[in-house]
Amino acid sequence: MSAAAGGREATVRYGVVVIALVAAPLFADDVYLKGGGQITGQIVAQTDESVTVDVGGGTMTVRRSSVVRIEQNTSPLQEYREKASRIAEGDAEGWRELARWATAGAMGTMASQAWSKVVEVLPDDPEANRALGRVQYGGRWVTEEERFRAEGYVQFEGEWMKPGERQAILQDRRAQEDAARREQEAQMQANAQAKAERDAQWEAEHEFWHDTPQNNGLTYWPWGYAPAIWPSTPAQGAAPVRPATLPARGR
Repeated sequence: MSAAAGGREATVRYGVVVIALVAAPLFADDVYLKGGGQITGQIVAQTDESVTVDVGGGTMTVRRSSVVRIEQNTSPLQEYREKASRIAEGDAEGWRELARWATAGAMGTMASQAWSKVVEVLPDDPEANRALGRVQYGGRWVTEEERFRAEGYVQFEGEWMKPGERQAILQDRRAQEDAARREQEAQMQANAQAKAERDAQWEAEHEFWHDTPQNNGLTYWPWGYAPAIWPSTPAQGAAPVRPATLPARGR
């Protein structure tokens, strides 16, 4: 575990200890941070070093030095918890009312919790089941995933489809990949063929000039007559010929 992760874990543990021992009241706060950030929830721990806020789905701890100001308010989260604390476990209508209130306030997580309480009491309640994303299949309420799987669908790249559709997609992709590979191989072969033709042309030109009839012990090169092999012994009575510099290939 890294030092930073260990520090965060220690901070969370410290916050839990403070709550357990001191039993500090929970406040609904807006915590404004340097740089324009903001955390809305309930403070569960405050020290000279940090502030820990319950945001509904977990807690967040920030350094006190990063906090610009804290405004205490009555947050929807706190209000939800206060309302929920007054509802009996078996009071389906009470949980239904709370679920509707949370839904209207765009508190999705809290609304789901309340609707789940309704289903615990009334398993076949249409409103609660639909709110939880369930559908009727085979005379019972099931999740979308359960229905799709029961109908033989498979999930592929985030979508539900029949196995044949998935297989067709995969086959089409393989065909495209094969076509691309064949095109690449053909291009490589064309490049190799072009290189071979260039090399053959150079060799032919070299042999042509090398096989040109000699004149007085000389060979005719593109730049004129010169010895074919250096050093060269001049013909009897001929003046010595100064060796010429043969150009390198490609000049």
